[in-house]
Amino acid sequence: MTEPKTISELMKLVMEECKKDNINNSIIYLNEAIEIEPNDARFYISRGTFRGTENYKDAIEDYTKAIEIEPNSVFAYRLRGDSKHKLGDYQGAIDDYTKSIEIYPNKAYLYNYRASAKRKLGDDEGADEDSKKADKLKNIL
Repeated sequence: MTEPKTISELMKLVMEECKKDNINNSIIYLNEAIEIEPNDARFYISRGTFRGTENYKDAIEDYTKAIEIEPNSVFAYRLRGDSKHKLGDYQGAIDDYTKSIEIYPNKAYLYNYRASAKRKLGDDEGADEDSKKADKLKNIL
């Protein structure tokens, strides 16, 4: 590996490694980007996405850091909710999906994700409400 110095060089390398399906090298380059720009939520979200292919707990750490930096990142909340859902933390997933919905209430898919987690907890009534809301939004938009 080379020693790039700029964020744009690092991001180019991340994309090249991603195309080769080399997740570990992508993570290494994102680590370098985070060292250069530790307050850029995008790098934590990207690294979390790569880390989440093998370790949801590590991904959750990255998404949490992204949320600390950018508290209204609907994407970070949604991805953290997905990771929690995959770990079986359905209430945690619901909480994150709910926050995503508070930030961006017109996205049907967010209601569908939350409905899935609610169903896992046996809240069929709440899940049905979310599914109906998602259907309504799909028809409006």
